[in-house]
Amino acid sequence: MDEVDVLVVGAGAAGMTAALAAHAKGMSVLIAEASAAAGGTASTSAGTLWLPCVGAGRTQADAGCEEQARAYLHACIGPGADEAKIDALIRTGASLLRFLDDHTAVRLDAVPTHPDYLQFLPGATMGGRAFAPREFDGRTLGAAFGRVRPPLPEFMVFGGMMVSKADIPLLLRATREPQAFVHAAKLLARYAMDRLRGRRGTRLVMGNALAGQLLQSVLRAGVPIRFASPVTAVRRRRQGFHCTLGPAGSPEALQVRKAVVLATGGFSGHAGLREQWLPPAARRHSVAHGGNAGAGIEIGRSLGGGVETAHAQPAFWMPVSTMQRRDNTTAVFPHIVLDRAKPGSLAIDGQGRRFVNEADAYHHFCEAMLRRSGQHPGNRFFLVADRRFVRAYGLGLIRPGGRTRRFERAGYLVTAGSASELAQRLGLPADAFAATLRRFNENAARGQDPDFGRGTSPLNRHNGDPGHPAHPCLAPLDSANLCAVELHVADLATSVGLATDEDARVLDAGGHPIPGVYACGNDMASMMRGSYPGPGTTLGPGMVFAYRAMTHLAQEPAC
Repeated sequence: MDEVDVLVVGAGAAGMTAALAAHAKGMSVLIAEASAAAGGTASTSAGTLWLPCVGAGRTQADAGCEEQARAYLHACIGPGADEAKIDALIRTGASLLRFLDDHTAVRLDAVPTHPDYLQFLPGATMGGRAFAPREFDGRTLGAAFGRVRPPLPEFMVFGGMMVSKADIPLLLRATREPQAFVHAAKLLARYAMDRLRGRRGTRLVMGNALAGQLLQSVLRAGVPIRFASPVTAVRRRRQGFHCTLGPAGSPEALQVRKAVVLATGGFSGHAGLREQWLPPAARRHSVAHGGNAGAGIEIGRSLGGGVETAHAQPAFWMPVSTMQRRDNTTAVFPHIVLDRAKPGSLAIDGQGRRFVNEADAYHHFCEAMLRRSGQHPGNRFFLVADRRFVRAYGLGLIRPGGRTRRFERAGYLVTAGSASELAQRLGLPADAFAATLRRFNENAARGQDPDFGRGTSPLNRHNGDPGHPAHPCLAPLDSANLCAVELHVADLATSVGLATDEDARVLDAGGHPIPGVYACGNDMASMMRGSYPGPGTTLGPGMVFAYRAMTHLAQEPAC
């Protein structure tokens, strides 16, 4: 029987961080990953970490910054805020980044301007709390490149080329500006060479870059990963744990001397737990990718762990549109920043009325959808624009300047030559929608939104179009060339999870730490308790508490 000091269950960002920290502290580690690829949900995300109070040179920021961050987190989370976890996040971010710089291939840079999502709350800042991964060359992984979970197909162009947010405007201007043309030509040449050798491009950005960097670090450290090896049982022994892992036909036994770290990604893929913990309007779709079938939570409960459910929201939300692919699978497209905030769109419900500031952050946009669904069960939601908007910015699955015919044939895009025709095709009350559109257009022409304040916050303007001549977030729609896609609420990650302390130790029903059992990432109940302060709300704490867990284990062996 094999033996290790630490078993990490799950090869997502938090799991690989925990494994690297344990290895750096002299412990033997095995990562057991249920799927055939590493990266988990992080690989399909923007890859940003929200880490307050990291000063220049990865030093701890001053007391004033800490006070400001605490005020903001308390205002976001509300009365249930855990002071010890807030302190842990604030005090550990710089240490995590120094560890990653010194011991891994992960390279994260501060994003100079990226507003916190709730700018009206005390302690919010315009930037300095978001850290994004650098572009990563997947070719350096060699044969292991195939082990990086790919991004969502709809987030790649030409069948397999990743593009970042910064690439998009350059690609759109490639035929008009020499600098943009050179950039686009380099991307396309690199991608063409990649496709001669493989299925997709090896230039990795955003969350895929983070996943690639972490996987490279794990492989260089010599930490073994067993893919397609779900952990099916963990039983406590007098000395450590006896674990069973591997496919059903050929399970293996593993003796774990010190600790089990649960990092399987939460319960987004577990039908029963979704039914139990998510509201009806949010159960159908998920953008969480990689299984996330609640295995870590179930293992934690089997060892006596409690679950924390009293959160403002049980998950973190994102509005999505869906379309059936040619292979009969469903494309789920997250509407993050590429369309909702741009001038010339509006969101309506099934009564034909606006219900939200379209330029607000995705989680808060969906909170408005859920509130409206609570008032009107079975409500539907649509993002409405015009043809001019689609050419300039795209709309969901439709890329800027892209052709729309196949999306219309698939029923994804609904088009109309008037407000009454669009209302009829969407099943809306025609008079109500016409009044909504008329009021929106009149106010947008004046650069105002007295109903929801769209464009008044720094975040709104950051996500809008600063190059638009009239207003970064507002423009009237051409009522003779309307189109719409239907929106749904989907979870991008779960908030409810195993109860833990500030060192990620799983707690029992009485609030006492269970020796040798840790949870991080989305298996750990989020310290944000269903609130969403800024970009990287899940990845930042996920990796911080993974690092803290192994720091704690090295100082005080759990078993």
